[in-house]
Amino acid sequence: MNIHNAFARYLYWPLTQKLKGEYVAQTLEELSKAQWEKQEKILDNQWQRVKRTVAKAYQEVPFYREGYASLGWDPQNTAFSYQDFLTLPKVEKEDVRDRLSDLLNPNYRGRVTKGTTSGSTGESVVMYYSTEHESYSEGARWRAKGWWGVEPGCSQLAIWGRPYSGCRDRFLQQMKSFGLNMLLFSAFDIRETTLQQIWRTIRRFQPQLIYGYPSGIFALAEFLKKTQISAEDLGVKVIMITAEASTDAQRALIEEVFEAQTVNEYGCSETGGFVYECAEGSWHISTELAFIEFLDPEGNPVLPGETGEIFLTDLRNDLMPLIRYRVGDLGTPLSGLCSCGRGLPRMGVSVTKENAVIRLANGETYLSGELNYISKTVMAEYPSSIAQFRVRQKTLDLFEIEIVPGNDRVNQAEVRFSQLMKEFLGDDVALQLKRVPTIERESTGKLRYFVSDVQ
Repeated sequence: MNIHNAFARYLYWPLTQKLKGEYVAQTLEELSKAQWEKQEKILDNQWQRVKRTVAKAYQEVPFYREGYASLGWDPQNTAFSYQDFLTLPKVEKEDVRDRLSDLLNPNYRGRVTKGTTSGSTGESVVMYYSTEHESYSEGARWRAKGWWGVEPGCSQLAIWGRPYSGCRDRFLQQMKSFGLNMLLFSAFDIRETTLQQIWRTIRRFQPQLIYGYPSGIFALAEFLKKTQISAEDLGVKVIMITAEASTDAQRALIEEVFEAQTVNEYGCSETGGFVYECAEGSWHISTELAFIEFLDPEGNPVLPGETGEIFLTDLRNDLMPLIRYRVGDLGTPLSGLCSCGRGLPRMGVSVTKENAVIRLANGETYLSGELNYISKTVMAEYPSSIAQFRVRQKTLDLFEIEIVPGNDRVNQAEVRFSQLMKEFLGDDVALQLKRVPTIERESTGKLRYFVSDVQ
């Protein structure tokens, strides 16, 4: 272990946890032990947590107290079953957006972390997280990293989003990355000149873990392959891909170039990651964090091996609990145990978020995921001004921006959205603003934030 690794693990990491009132190290130890329990015990512990979460929400959170009142359900009923759970109303993104104050627990006492989802389905919402949620979510991520011998303090390369922010925020982000022993690059600037600069820095840094959008990591791998640059001496232990779908071809090239296995992290913007892939290829559910349902169009649970829509119950956020929350993806519950020996249940994901490539007339290419961060910036400056958005690329240099108005600041929000689009794509592109009453979902139930008509 070099000096930077030791600084990150034994000084910066525990110090920042203490300052934030979090306890990631303790949850990591707890979760690392719990994964080897028998599956029956793991699932029983999860169900007890579900009952506690529902009862506390009913008693203390206005949204659920109102929604559950007509059910005649007694929160003290210890015989509360899954069939009872299935009678509870589902929660939609519109509920989170429109009834935020009613979803907050007025009795919560503790540190609050605020987040804004990037709007990968076209709808950006505000979330608030408890200390327990932050500690367990990060602990579960480190548990999964540990499956590959990656521990806190190890060198990490993150090819991730780049939120628009001021110089102060960028400086603080750089300082945080240094403290964590992490290199952070934007996943959305995939020009060859940028990839050359990134590679020179990575080669000196020698990351043990690469984490981020598969489309961004693939662009780097494709560049190295094309230019016949070898990455075999980097010593990468694992490549954790997240936030969007990846193809077998993408994963194959990434693994060939970096000589390391790719594994998936799955989650949603509202809660973070809660499913992680092991070395045997199983996607394990972090039952300590979440309870997942797979439902057919009529709202009934599907059988193991069948595909259903994913609904999530967050088990660690008493401040703003999400119960039976529609994620917008399709998944498959899987029965049986994994050969890795962990008792954590398994699932498959059929439809996940995608970052399509934007191609311009000048030959430049960009990832549409940047639109998430444009939306996030606009919503931070003009809260609730835009209810939904979608960008449609009609030609190589023409983009239509569909906007569902939120409040009376939508005019300023549209101007800002257009300004950031120009900064992203350049002044040569033409933008057309179009206000619409709603944006229709696809047959899968998803709302796509970007659609390209360019072949």
